[in-house]
Amino acid sequence: MALWQNASSVIWRLDDTAKITCFIENAQNINKHTNYLNEVLKHQILALSLSVRSFLDPNNYSLAISEQSLQTVSIALRGDLRYELKGPIADIGWRIRKHYFLMSDISSKTNCLLSYQHYGPDRYLCDKDLQTAFKSLQNLSHPYIDQILAIHNLENGAYVIRRIHENGSLRDILYGTEYSKHYLMKYGNPKIRKPFTTGQIAHYGYQILQAIKFLHEKGLPHGHIHPGNIAIENQRALLMEVENFVIGVPCLYRPYLLELRRVTTPEDIDVYCFGRTLYEMTFAIAPEDPHCDYFPDGINMDLESVLHMCLSSHACKHGMPTVDSLLRHPFFCQAPLNGLTVAPRDEKIHLKFPIQLKEELKAAVSSAEARLKREQKLVRSAKREVRIQEILSSEEEMKKQKKRMKKRESIWKSTSSLADTVRSASTASSPSPPAPRERTPPPPPQGADMGAAEGAPPPAGRSALLHAICAFDKSRLARVSTR
Repeated sequence: MALWQNASSVIWRLDDTAKITCFIENAQNINKHTNYLNEVLKHQILALSLSVRSFLDPNNYSLAISEQSLQTVSIALRGDLRYELKGPIADIGWRIRKHYFLMSDISSKTNCLLSYQHYGPDRYLCDKDLQTAFKSLQNLSHPYIDQILAIHNLENGAYVIRRIHENGSLRDILYGTEYSKHYLMKYGNPKIRKPFTTGQIAHYGYQILQAIKFLHEKGLPHGHIHPGNIAIENQRALLMEVENFVIGVPCLYRPYLLELRRVTTPEDIDVYCFGRTLYEMTFAIAPEDPHCDYFPDGINMDLESVLHMCLSSHACKHGMPTVDSLLRHPFFCQAPLNGLTVAPRDEKIHLKFPIQLKEELKAAVSSAEARLKREQKLVRSAKREVRIQEILSSEEEMKKQKKRMKKRESIWKSTSSLADTVRSASTASSPSPPAPRERTPPPPPQGADMGAAEGAPPPAGRSALLHAICAFDKSRLARVSTR
């Protein structure tokens, strides 16, 4: 075994859908750089890209992952006499640790698609049980499930060989793109959006539900239903990636599932993912929030009812509908009447697991459900802490505001008292206002001495008062005798 394979075995169980945040230290303009990167990480298609993750977490996300996968596949197919490796294909899917290669079937001279991916954190089967499960999946036969040509488990992952669907996946059809292009070019900012008609949604939705029901009856949840895992061929929907559950890789919608407390069982997860798939088929755009209560006007009432049953906040809080109840819904009851959804009589339906493997699958389902519940609980506790911090910070802010108000009031009171003191002092020191002008006193009585006043007539007002004071003769006062 090569040395590079030992290094990769450390990171093969990482959950690549886990939320990643950024904190920058020892740099200029720290806050704005951090805010910019966190805004980038809000877009799921960018947060799941290898370029972004290798920049933020180079220890766990090396840019050499694709080269290592090519070496692994080349060694695994070295002794294969049926398939020949032609070369790698661009990352047509969103998974970081899943890589695609073009294969050639030597016997039929046709091209095939090989996908190799690492095991995920929800792989609970041992190598022997995993190999047995792969054999059963290779023999799976159903009109609405894509056939697996070859599947093998390796030390750190597994590879699957399928036929190439030239039309691409359901998502490729919605956005009018080719399957062989890089997924960022296809889905990053699509210029074409071609939503399906109501009849097409009912037709293909009914077929997808039939495939989900068949897998559930066999004890195998799908867990990864989205438009990228569905192909359309000859008016028939083909569900792909049925092996993802036993490989243990996380679901594309796992960040949304962590927000939904009541969506924990594999059946509920498949119904929820089916609802999101119907939404994208209807509007040619994926819903941004974990749940959706309002839909654009103009859609079919029965279709809106189905979307409410799968995506509304009430359904996410009180439980999802069952697959059987959806099949009985009026929106899907009309689908079998067109004659295209009936399975051909000569096509055999088959999937059989050994009894011991069925028990192991049940245990794996329980373990995956328990891990989801633990992570949901962690998310709720983190939200609770954030709310508590917001409340505490708001209370502290209120206390600070009260202190500021008290300080303003004390300053205002001291300022007002000082102003009153200054006003009273200025009033006492200022000169008295002039006395009102008095009338000219009447002339003195006849016989009085007017010698002093003959020089000029007595002036009026204040000058007259001063003149009277100056002309006062105290000798004219009468004497008063006291006993």
